[in-house]
Amino acid sequence: MAQSKPERVSIEELLRLVDQLSPEEHDKLVEDMKLQWLRRELKKGQDSLDRGEGIPAEEVFAEFEAEYEHRKANG
Repeated sequence: MAQSKPERVSIEELLRLVDQLSPEEHDKLVEDMKLQWLRRELKKGQDSLDRGEGIPAEEVFAEFEAEYEHRKANG
């Protein structure tokens, strides 16, 4: 079975469709979009780690500790 390409819509049409959503549907759409964004960002991070571009944990924790101490000292 052949897959059809998604239908292309203009920004204006998309906004019109969003305006027709109920408050519950709108909230679900927003949450779904946030989840899709988070998954893309996690994928980017995982891809970076797979390429060996990670930061050693000791370095990250040292930066966290330095920031914590700075904030503690400055109120």
